[in-house]
Amino acid sequence: MNKYAEEALREYNSEKCAVHPGGVNGRPFWNVNSSQFTFVPSFQFPAIPRMRKYLFTAVDKDGRIHSFTGEKPTDSLEPIWTGLPTGFVHLKVEALDRDDHVIYLVGVRTFFKCDPFPGREAYPPKARSYRKCAYEALRFVYDDPMVQHWLLHGVPKPDYPHNVYPSKTIASILRAMICYAKLKPENAENAMKLACRAADYLLSISFGADHPLAYLPPTYSFKGLDVEAVNKVAPAAWGCQGTMMMIYPVTAGLGYLALADATGDEKYFNAALRIAEYYRKTVLPCGSWYLLFDCETGKPLSNNICVSFKFVDFFHQLYKKTGNETWRELEVGCYQYISEVCLKTYNWEGQFEDVKTSGNYRNLTHFTANSLIEYIAENLSDDEKMVAEAVDLMRYVEDQFVVWGEYPYWDPNAVHKVQFAPAGLEQYFCYCPIDSSTTTIMNAFLNMYLLRKDRLYLEKAMALGDAVTRMQDPQTGMIPTFWIGENCSEGRRNFWINCQIHTAFCMMRLADLTEAENIE
Repeated sequence: MNKYAEEALREYNSEKCAVHPGGVNGRPFWNVNSSQFTFVPSFQFPAIPRMRKYLFTAVDKDGRIHSFTGEKPTDSLEPIWTGLPTGFVHLKVEALDRDDHVIYLVGVRTFFKCDPFPGREAYPPKARSYRKCAYEALRFVYDDPMVQHWLLHGVPKPDYPHNVYPSKTIASILRAMICYAKLKPENAENAMKLACRAADYLLSISFGADHPLAYLPPTYSFKGLDVEAVNKVAPAAWGCQGTMMMIYPVTAGLGYLALADATGDEKYFNAALRIAEYYRKTVLPCGSWYLLFDCETGKPLSNNICVSFKFVDFFHQLYKKTGNETWRELEVGCYQYISEVCLKTYNWEGQFEDVKTSGNYRNLTHFTANSLIEYIAENLSDDEKMVAEAVDLMRYVEDQFVVWGEYPYWDPNAVHKVQFAPAGLEQYFCYCPIDSSTTTIMNAFLNMYLLRKDRLYLEKAMALGDAVTRMQDPQTGMIPTFWIGENCSEGRRNFWINCQIHTAFCMMRLADLTEAENIE
C-alpha cells in the first residue's frame, strides 16, 4: 500500500472525518436514503426513553459479527468500521437496560461498505495523455453526424434521441464548437456556422413575447424528431411534454453568452438578456426559483426549488458585461440560497430533465456540491470556515458518488453486471458510473488540490482522469456515457453528447494543471 492509500485509509476510518454528521448542532441526517459509505457513518435511529446504552451489531458479507455498545443510537460506527470488509453490512441497534439486557429493537439498516482509494498504482496506467484524450473527444463531437446535421440542415437530426432536450443539448454544442474552432483553425468557419445555426434554431422554438414563459427555450421538444427513435432511448421525455424545468433556460443563456462573445453578434447577447429578465421577474424571496413549471399556464407544478450554480455563473457574467446591479443581486441571492440553505440541510437534490422531482434526500447528487467547492476555491480561499466546508463537501461527494473498486448491484435482476472503476456515480435515481460524473468529481478534487495543496486530492483526480483515458475509444475518440454493460454497450447505445463535451473540457483542465506542474 502506497503512502496515499495509507493516508486515505486513515481518513476513512476516523470519526473526525465523518461526513457532515447528523444530530450535531441541529444538523439533519442527510443519509436517510443512502445505500453506500466509504467514510465512517452514523444513522438516525430513535432514542428510547430511560435507555442509557445501545448495542450495535453488524453482520458483514462473510457472516462475521462485529459489535460495540454506545451511549446514543446515533453513535458513529467507528469502533467497528476498520474491521468491516468491503461489501454488504446488515446493522441492528438495540436498547439495553441497566443490566445490559436487550429491551427494544431500535432499528435496522443495510448498506454497502465501499473500497477505499488504493492509490493510482493499483490501476492500469492511463491509455493516452489527458490533452490527447480531450482533443480526440472534441474531434469526435465535431465529426458526429448529429452535430454535422446542424451545419448541413440547421435543424436537429430526427433520429438522435437527446435532441428531445434542446436547451441542454444545443447549449453544450455551442460551447464545444467555440472551443473546437480555436483548436482547429481549418475547421473554425464551419464550427462557428454550425454553432450559430443550432442557436438560431433554439431561438426559433422559444416561447413568444406574449407567452407566460416569454422567450424561454423549451426543456422538451419533439418538433421534427422521430418519436419512435426518441422513445426507444429517452422515453422519459414523452411524459414530460408540456413542462419546463427552470435550470435549463439558464443553461441556454450561458450558451448564448459564449456565442455572443465568440461572434460579436448582439442577437445572442439579447437572447440571454431576455432569459435573464424572466428570472428577474420571477425570483423567489429565497433567492432561487421553483423548479418545474406548466408550459401552458406558466405556473409552478411543484414546491421544489432550483439548486444550480449555473445561475450564479450566468448572472455574474451579465453583471460583468453590463454593470447592472440587478444581475449582481440575483447572483448573490442564488449563491446565498445554496451556501446557506443547502449547506445547512445537505439536501443536494438531483435535478435532471429525465427524472421526476423528488422529496428531501430521496435523490441526492454531487453536482451542486462540486460547484460550491469550485466557488470556495476560486473566491473564498482565505475563509477558514468555508474552506472547512469544502473539505466536508468533498468527503460527501467521495463517500456517496465515487467507487474506487467493488460496488453494489442493488437490483438482483439487473442485466448489466460489468463494473468499471474508479468512476463517479450520477445520482441516487441513476446510481451508476457516468463519464461526466467521473470528470465532474475529478474537477472537484482538482479544486481541492489547488485550495489545500494536499497531493492526495490530486492523486484521486488523476486516478479518475486515467480511467477516462482507458474508457475512450482509441479510434473514434468516443467516451461511453454509461460505464455499464458488456464493453460499455449501454454507454454507446444511450450516448449523451453533452456528457462527452463536459468530459472533454474537464480533461483539458486536468492536462493544463498537470503539465504546468510537470506531473505525470
